[in-house]
Amino acid sequence: METRLIDVLQPIKNNDYVLPENQSLQELTTMMLQKIGSVHPFLRDDLIHSIFTNFIERGHYSHEQLKNILQSILNKNYLFYRISSSKKEEDAVFKRSFSVLLIPPIIEKHKKTPFLKEAEVLRVWDNLKKYMQQEMDHRGYVQDKGWAHAIAHAADAIHHVAECDEVTETEVKEMLPIIKSQFLIDQPYLYDEEERMVTAIMIMFKKIQPIDRVEWLETLLYYRESWQDPREDIIINNAKHLLRALYFRMLDGEYRDLRQVLENLLRELRKQEAY
Repeated sequence: METRLIDVLQPIKNNDYVLPENQSLQELTTMMLQKIGSVHPFLRDDLIHSIFTNFIERGHYSHEQLKNILQSILNKNYLFYRISSSKKEEDAVFKRSFSVLLIPPIIEKHKKTPFLKEAEVLRVWDNLKKYMQQEMDHRGYVQDKGWAHAIAHAADAIHHVAECDEVTETEVKEMLPIIKSQFLIDQPYLYDEEERMVTAIMIMFKKIQPIDRVEWLETLLYYRESWQDPREDIIINNAKHLLRALYFRMLDGEYRDLRQVLENLLRELRKQEAY
């Protein structure tokens, strides 16, 4: 089926994403959703994701169709596919990570011409929170299978949804501790995940008070429990990378006070280094 689907999708991409007259959009959408988590990187990323994004941006889907796609990907068969039962390095992550990557273009369409109710936007946010709490596969690029990059994709979704007026201070303050828990882990991030997440954090910071920003940043200061456990060095490195990315992003704009906070935190983290 994957070879057949490539044969169907490749001409669409080659023809500037024009849907052939004899092709049913609904049938094509169903086929792409069925294979959204394919381990074939060209099919999954270059064709299915690319075509979905372009079709959404160019208005091929009605608002009702976009709602249906969004509803489909937020369930246990997509965003939460085998999230609790799969092993950390199982192929199920591709279905989850490329489902979450469909959220940004749909939300961007909503921001330009609102079609989602407040409750529907907040449902997306709540599902992103649950997803961030549960995702345990932190791989970036997987040999022969391409990008998994679940946390980076989630960061993109958080960024776009956080920009919605429906997401307020309350929702942001619920998400930030979850982001912290995903970065203070003993698995290294190697593919700029922190940069993608900082983009989301900068949006969220606009919706909370200065004191709340500082309080959250201080939770990123990790105090090691052992000087012999190398896993703690990975946690410290993850914290440093996130704080540094935030610091350099704050060089532009009125963030002088926060930059000072970040400098102090980074100095304190150096005291936790084992070398």
